[in-house]
Amino acid sequence: MDSSTNSYFATEFNQQALSNMMHKVHGGLDAIRDSDNDKYKFLLEFIGITLFYIQNNPSSFDERCIMNIASIGDRFMDQVKSFDLGEDSAEQLFAYCYRFVIEYQISTPNSISSELLAVLSRVSDFEYGAYAGQVRYAGHQMLINVVQHYLYHPSLASLKDLPEVIQRSETERENAEKSILDRETRVNALAEKLETYETAFNFVGLYSGFKSLKITKVSERRWNFFFLLVLGALLLFPVVVKFYSLINAPAKLEPDLIGLTALAGLELLLLYFFRVALQNFRSIKAQLLQIDLRMTLCQFVQSYAEYSKGAPEGSKGLLERFEQVVFSGIVNDESAIPSTFDGLDKLAELVGKIRK
Repeated sequence: MDSSTNSYFATEFNQQALSNMMHKVHGGLDAIRDSDNDKYKFLLEFIGITLFYIQNNPSSFDERCIMNIASIGDRFMDQVKSFDLGEDSAEQLFAYCYRFVIEYQISTPNSISSELLAVLSRVSDFEYGAYAGQVRYAGHQMLINVVQHYLYHPSLASLKDLPEVIQRSETERENAEKSILDRETRVNALAEKLETYETAFNFVGLYSGFKSLKITKVSERRWNFFFLLVLGALLLFPVVVKFYSLINAPAKLEPDLIGLTALAGLELLLLYFFRVALQNFRSIKAQLLQIDLRMTLCQFVQSYAEYSKGAPEGSKGLLERFEQVVFSGIVNDESAIPSTFDGLDKLAELVGKIRK
């Protein structure tokens, strides 16, 4: 019989065997009710009461009679099944029942039933034959064996190691807390890096915007410079042509005042547009300079963001200039660029006076 068995008397097969045995014992008691054999009556009575409590509380006996179930459990049930109501057979079954009741009494924290106590008090009233040794063992040595069984039971042995287990669990708890703290530190560091990357990504987008704007302005500057060269050439071309014609003209030829006036007007008009183009070229150069400055500032904007977080409360305007440079609009100096029709009224007045 395996001592680790959790259910023995509670099994359906053994319950049926115990029930059949109780009917047989009750029948035997009824048959010898008027007999003078008090010992036999006591044996059957003890067996009947023991089997009654085992059948009605099988889980309790399974739990509290571990040692005897392991040592004589199978022999006890074999005897129950083969019991023939003989006195010798009754004494053997009585010895087994007595061992179970004694162990049950030792293992029970409270007092057992009064019926069991009553039959236990009468055990010493009779002399026993072949199984007297079992009875004496149950009353003396078995008590020591039961105590030893429970004292050195694996569960109780584990209980002895409880201080060591507690110390080990405390060490594991400290290690777990340290591990959690280390992981939390790493998570916080990753969170800070993620925040840094997010800020950097935002300003990378700003840098890309400035870069795209710079490409556009560089293209505008190239075209504007080309127009300046064309206007400069057109501005010089009439003068050179007129000067060349005057050199090759006859000496006594009267000067062509109307032609000279028209040439002067054309030169003034070309000079005006040249001035407009030149002013626009300078404006584009100023815008490119501002864009380059913003792109340069965006390269260390992350350090600026960190510094602005830790700046003292009293220095609120410390970094305003930086923000104004990066986030302000690009100045075009449009007020300095003359409008297309600026001065046309005066030019019209001049032409009118020449005609008069």
